Amino acid sequence: MSDTFHESVPYPFIQKLFQIMNGANWLTFQVLTRRAERLEELSPILHWTDNIWVGVSIENNDYVYRAEHLKKSGAFTKYHSHEPLLCPLPDLNLNGIDWVIVGGESGPKARPSVTSNMSQFGSVASLSL
Repeated sequence: MSDTFHESVPYPFIQKLFQIMNGANWLTFQVLTRRAERLEELSPILHWTDNIWVGVSIENNDYVYRAEHLKKSGAFTKYHSHEPLLCPLPDLNLNGIDWVIVGGESGPKARPSVTSNMSQFGSVASLSL
């Protein structure tokens, strides 16, 4: 697994990847990134088809800004991954977002997440209604 929009991934590679995804229109590709600024920068010169979904990771309020970069992309389907959701996201605006993934961490070093407290989880769920 890697971040397609990482600064070390050259544009020609990303362009080739998009050509492959465009050609496989019977599949749905979910491209998740933490590099929302680069996503926005490259989006106008990429060929978006409806089988390429793009999302950004937003684990706490420090990263809510990624959503605004995502909304400016050319993707037909835009989503957030809140995995792990470490705190409530009062500044999050889900307008223009098609899908939200919410989860926690597991294992011996797992950080506490909102998903372990269902009453807090409800605050995110209510945003999407």
